Amino acid sequence: MRVQNNITVFSGDTRNNAQAEWTKKEGTYSYDQKSRSVYAGNFLKEFPLREKIQQKKAEAQQRAMKIVGDAWDADKVIDNEIMQRQERIGELREDNKDAMESLKEFRQMEEDLREGYGVAADSEEQMDLELMKRNALGQKLTEEEKERLAEIRENGMTDYQTRALELDKVASYYRKVIAENNILAAEESDVIEDIRAERNKYHPMLDAQEQAEDVLAAAREEIIGIVEEEAKEHLDEEQEEREEQAEAIEEKREEQEEILEKREEKEEELEELIKDMPVEEMTDLSQTIDEVKQQIQKVLNEVNLLDEDIKGAQVDLNA
Repeated sequence: MRVQNNITVFSGDTRNNAQAEWTKKEGTYSYDQKSRSVYAGNFLKEFPLREKIQQKKAEAQQRAMKIVGDAWDADKVIDNEIMQRQERIGELREDNKDAMESLKEFRQMEEDLREGYGVAADSEEQMDLELMKRNALGQKLTEEEKERLAEIRENGMTDYQTRALELDKVASYYRKVIAENNILAAEESDVIEDIRAERNKYHPMLDAQEQAEDVLAAAREEIIGIVEEEAKEHLDEEQEEREEQAEAIEEKREEQEEILEKREEKEEELEELIKDMPVEEMTDLSQTIDEVKQQIQKVLNEVNLLDEDIKGAQVDLNA
């Protein structure tokens, strides 16, 4: 009895798996049809999913083993019945051997009795004795034999015939035992043949093996479905995280554009102020420019921009 138990789930990186026939996401999960293995990638490292898959495997294995085990037990019952009937046949044959030995002894006693009375084996007295034995066994007699039997009864039996028939009555018990045992042994043999023929017709063990394999195959499909669903959720979470990051980047970019717009507005205002400013007021320009630079830099620092991101946002009024 053998149930192939090859539901296999691997975790870890599957990017180097050349045998994978289909892949939902590189390095996430794949399925190898040849080895019937599921490669579940890094997300399978989470204990709940691993535990769920192990539970499904254990349940499928238990069901498969029960199917085959039940069939095995039923088959063993049949085997035991056959064995018991075979043992019974053996007992009947041993009983017949003992009965045959007893019959052999009675035949020898009859032979000794015949020789003791001096009766020849081919004499009329012996032939009449054999006729009476056949009649006692219920065998069919001819009309001539029936007439001779009537004459023997009318004339009476000899002393030898009387004693020989008494021995034959005892011997007939063993002949009856042998005949009955042969009938019983034949009946047991017929039952055994019927059981074997019925077993060959239905193949219970083969059917159980196929059912067990179907259970394991269904479990494999279910595990693949679990892995697919988990992978989908995993990818959805990653996609949602990437979208959130993209939104944050977009918000940062919009903030930078607003700062640049403010810088351009300040530059334009300063340019207009310089054009319209009298020469005598130019002495205070340097101080005014420094104050404007400080205000712009303060605004940029408030949005936590890096130095390399705001190089283009500096006001260069020395040009």
